[in-house]
Amino acid sequence: MVEYIDLIMVLGVCVFALAFPAMIGAFTRGAPPRTAMLAIFAGGVMMLYANSSRPGGYSVAEMPQVFIRVIQGV
Repeated sequence: MVEYIDLIMVLGVCVFALAFPAMIGAFTRGAPPRTAMLAIFAGGVMMLYANSSRPGGYSVAEMPQVFIRVIQGV
């Protein structure tokens, strides 16, 4: 079960991070950043869920190891 929680955390961080370029693009076009705001919300919810589901939560220092575990499939 921990592997899925790690995967949810990594996906949440990626969605959250990719929302910012989308927001900047929407602002430069003069359009409202609806999709970017939805992505920020979804990524934030995924990160909060993963952090609250794991005993002890996540720390910033262990995030590189979490990414490596998910990419390697360990």
